[in-house]
Amino acid sequence: MGKGRRPGSPPCLVRRRLLALAALAPVLAFPLRSRAADLVGHGAMVNAVAVSPDGTRALTGSWDYSAILWDLASASQRSSFHEHAAGVTAVAFLPDGTRGLTGSRDTAIILWDLEGGRPLRRFEGHTGTVAGLAVAPDGRSFASAGWDSVVRVWDPESGALLRTLEGHGSNVNAVAFTPDGGRLVSAGYDFQIRVWDAATGQEKAVLEGHEGSVNGLSLSPDGRLAATASSDETVRLWDLESGALLRTLYGHTGFVTSVAFSPDGTTLLSGGGGDRRVRLWDAATGRPLASFRGHEKPVLAVAFTPDGQSALSAGYDAVVRHWDLSKGDSDRP
Repeated sequence: MGKGRRPGSPPCLVRRRLLALAALAPVLAFPLRSRAADLVGHGAMVNAVAVSPDGTRALTGSWDYSAILWDLASASQRSSFHEHAAGVTAVAFLPDGTRGLTGSRDTAIILWDLEGGRPLRRFEGHTGTVAGLAVAPDGRSFASAGWDSVVRVWDPESGALLRTLEGHGSNVNAVAFTPDGGRLVSAGYDFQIRVWDAATGQEKAVLEGHEGSVNGLSLSPDGRLAATASSDETVRLWDLESGALLRTLYGHTGFVTSVAFSPDGTTLLSGGGGDRRVRLWDAATGRPLASFRGHEKPVLAVAFTPDGQSALSAGYDAVVRHWDLSKGDSDRP
C-alpha cells in the first residue's frame, strides 16, 4: 500500500509482496457458530470499533457518517450519532464509560454523551482525517492521530489543545497511551513507530523495521510491548524500553489493518485487509492459535472485550462481528 492511502479509503487497495509462510504451524479455524450475535445497522464500511470499560457496550464508526452505541448482550442499538460531515474513522470511550469520542474524515473530533446521544464538545485543529484516538488512563487528556502528519493532545473537559507532536513524515494512523500514562506511541505511513513523553511531547524513540505503512497499534497491559500491524503483511512485536524488534508474526496474506492485545497480555488479535481473516496469536511466542472466517470483505478494526472471552471485528462489509473466543474446535481451514 502506498504512503498516500490507508486501508479504509474506498478506492483500490494495493497489495504488497507475499512474505514466506513455510515455517508456519497449522492454524486452527473457528467455525461460524463461534460468533455471538453480529452488530448490523451501518450503511457502509465500519472503520473503527471500541468496547466500553465494563464490557457491556461497543462504539463503532462508519463511512456512512455515523457512529453507533451497541448493547453487546442483545446486539441492539442504544444510541446513534450523526454530527459529522464525513465518514467516522476513529472512536474511543472515556474511562467513565458514559462519554465517547469520534474522529472523522471531516477533520473534527466530537465528545459525546453516549446515553443521551448529545454532542458535548467539538475539537478542531487537524487539517486531515482523524485516523486514530486514544484516551489517557486517567481520562484527563486524549490524543488524536491525523493525516496531517501530526499527533495532537487535548483536554477533554476544556477543549484546549495541550500540545502538537511533530516528527512523522506522513499520515499518522494510530496512537496509544501506555497504561501508566507516561508515554504516548504513534504509528503511520512513514513505516515508523514513535514513542513520546506524554507530559512534555518530547520524542523518546523511533522504532523502525516495517517495510510498509503501519496501520494499527496496540500496547501490552504492562506497558512493556507494542504490537503493530502493517501493509507489509506482518504483525510485529517491539520492546518499548530498548526499541528492539522482538518477533515478526507471519500468516496474513495481504495487508494487515489492525491489532489488539488481550486484557491479560497473553494473546494478540489481528485483522487482515487482504485475506479478510481475524487471526489470534500467542503473544509470547508469535505462534498462530486460530483463524476466524466470516467477513466477506477486508477487516479494518479489531477489539477484545475486557474479560478477554470475546472479540469484535469490523470491516468493509458494514458488519461488526462478535466472536466468542471460549468456543472453538479443531477444524482446520
